[in-house]
Amino acid sequence: MTDFWNDEPHLKEKLETVSSTIENTVATAHGFIRPILLEHVQSVGKMLRPTLVLITSALGERSVTDDAIRVASVIELIHLASLVHDDIIDSAATRRGKSTIYAKLGAKQAVLAGDFLLAKALLLTSGKERGMDSRVVSAALSRLCESELEQDAGQGDFFIPRHAYLRRIAGKTASLFALSCYAGVALQEAEPLKLMLCHRIGYCMGMAFQIQDDILDYTGNSSKLGKNTGNDLKCGIPTLPLIYALEQEQMDGTTELRDLLQSSKTPLKQKTVDRALHLVASLDGVQKAQILAESYKMRALSDMKRLGHPQVERQLGNLLAKLSKRSV
Repeated sequence: MTDFWNDEPHLKEKLETVSSTIENTVATAHGFIRPILLEHVQSVGKMLRPTLVLITSALGERSVTDDAIRVASVIELIHLASLVHDDIIDSAATRRGKSTIYAKLGAKQAVLAGDFLLAKALLLTSGKERGMDSRVVSAALSRLCESELEQDAGQGDFFIPRHAYLRRIAGKTASLFALSCYAGVALQEAEPLKLMLCHRIGYCMGMAFQIQDDILDYTGNSSKLGKNTGNDLKCGIPTLPLIYALEQEQMDGTTELRDLLQSSKTPLKQKTVDRALHLVASLDGVQKAQILAESYKMRALSDMKRLGHPQVERQLGNLLAKLSKRSV
């Protein structure tokens, strides 16, 4: 996380304070669960959502640093709790090459660990931060849970329409990105236009981020990803490259990819995964997904210019550029 923001020392310092706030909050846990939760929160990635809160909190004249750090910590705790629950749903033994809480504790206790993190997030929202409306947080969390439930219920169904996939990732990922951008500027009690622009910037960045993440499941380096390429496909989760490939296959009047998936049970055998990956690439599924991700990035960049704040525009633009170049 820290290396990601070496070129922004002030932002890096605030993010380190967010990390400390989260660690101190989790450290109140008792017994054997404390070191397990601490390891989980200390193994976070680039802290994208807190970064968005901190950046957009500069869109005004008020001094809101303490409130922004608290809000950023709340949103990151919600995200960390969702990862615990994700790993239970996916029966994931590792995340970023490390054992998950699910692997260490089993499903029942991992659920409670995730709930503990959510409870701590709600406790942090009990402060009097300007613009921090618990109803907005609740709405984003509800969307996240609904999307995860929908994905889990549809696991093994590869043949969903594109709009269903986009709705799913809007709730699963873009909702928290949008909340993060919105919450930062809301602390400044900004005018409605800036609130709307920041919410939309976060949404577009979240959509682009998730689509690129799904592309990496087809093109990424397995050792760097910490999981095998094609893992989502193997587990029965349809993502955009596959959906585009199936659409193209239908237009071409062929059925090899469809037949392959229809005749297979999840989890798919590795031979089936390898063949499907090849077919998705040959049907331009990855290329078309990259084009849509790029369109979301361009929409975000366009709205950044409308904020009228060079520093915020630069920082948001740099973050978007770094995410676009990532290979893990």
